[in-house]
Amino acid sequence: MFKQSFLPHTLLLAGGIVLTLAVLVASETGNIRLRESYTDVIRSQRVQTELAALNGELVNAEAGQRGFLLTGKESYLEPYYKALPRIAELMAQVRDDYANDPEALKLFGDTSKLINSKLNEMALTLVYGKRDLEVALELIRTDYGKETMDNARRGLDQLQAREAGSVSHRLEGAETDVQLSRYGIGLLTAINIILLMAVGVGHAKRLSMAEAARTQLEEESAKLDRKVRARTRQLSALAGHLQRVTEDEKTRLARELHDELGAILTAIKLDLHWVRRQIQQDHAVAAERLTRVMLHVDQGIQIKRRLIEDLRPTVLLNLGLRAAVCQLVEEVGARNNWETEVSVPEDLPPLRDEAAIALYRIVQESLTNASKYSEAKRIDVCLECHEDRLTLTVRDDGKGMPPDFDAGSTSGHHGLLGMEQRVTALGGSMQIDSAAHAGVRIHVEVPLTASVLQPAEEPENQEPARA
Repeated sequence: MFKQSFLPHTLLLAGGIVLTLAVLVASETGNIRLRESYTDVIRSQRVQTELAALNGELVNAEAGQRGFLLTGKESYLEPYYKALPRIAELMAQVRDDYANDPEALKLFGDTSKLINSKLNEMALTLVYGKRDLEVALELIRTDYGKETMDNARRGLDQLQAREAGSVSHRLEGAETDVQLSRYGIGLLTAINIILLMAVGVGHAKRLSMAEAARTQLEEESAKLDRKVRARTRQLSALAGHLQRVTEDEKTRLARELHDELGAILTAIKLDLHWVRRQIQQDHAVAAERLTRVMLHVDQGIQIKRRLIEDLRPTVLLNLGLRAAVCQLVEEVGARNNWETEVSVPEDLPPLRDEAAIALYRIVQESLTNASKYSEAKRIDVCLECHEDRLTLTVRDDGKGMPPDFDAGSTSGHHGLLGMEQRVTALGGSMQIDSAAHAGVRIHVEVPLTASVLQPAEEPENQEPARA
């Protein structure tokens, strides 16, 4: 049933499209003829202007010639000399305009001969006039000059009349094309109205079906969106929990290394020192070996301290975030021969251990990435505290991120993903800006909420003073 009702609409639409294309082709053909007509009209008007100007310049040249011959004064030749190059220029322009019109070019060729004859006649009389004025005047008194001028004017008038007729013919054709274009537009409008009505009727029948499908799709999409949001919250909570467990495990390992392994190594060192002092005089070789063993123990103690610092920096626990960041940047910068600049306010508010270690790890991961990939020479770390937020910026001047890096996503970059997860757990946001050979800028903003700030210690209740 749906196919039977759809077939007439399809045939009607196909027929309307064919008629529309036919009307468009006819209208475009008329528009092309109309543009050609207007172009020819503009050319004809330009040619008429040039022919009129040419006629005027001939009159000016003849007036200058006659003024000189009648008065003998050279000043009267100024219009003549000005008209000659102008006449040549106008004749060249008219010849170019008639380049695609052989008939008009032939007529202008005949007129050009008459104009050249008149110019030659004027030049000849001027030559005689400069030698013998009476002879030149006798030449003027003959009808040869007048006849030549009249023939040139008739030729120019004939060309102007021809151009005027062409303009009239073209304008009539343009008017016809305009009328046809109007009829075509009216027909096209009627076709479009019929097509719109047909399409509207068919569309109204399909709207109810589409609306029902859209409603069902929206419901399913909403369910899926709720599931995705729930899974995202669960994954974020799981990631935060894993980070907390990791930090707790690092703290436990650091404490065990410090308490147990540190005590053992210290005891070994003390015992070795006592043994070396006892046998130093009688057994020099053994004392030397003990000295070497004590050096190895010292190295083990240093390794133990470095492992403890990597697992849980004691500077962060004892002196706070400011001192820990300054020390970290100084140590990493020294290892990589960087120029470093650290800006951390002294009045940094006290932060919870989770927030402090998260910011410390972000700086640590940023420096690690810079040392591995950036080939940087300078690192700037800035930690600022505003009224309601804490901002951390780490910037290097290295080669920047790879060309395929998407600043809006950290997928596939586990270090950056871990940093972003730490920031998300604090309720903040992280932005990464990078360009080729322009370094990397990591900007973190964390709101100063109760989950970030360390709670103020409540004063202990004091007993009332006794009398």
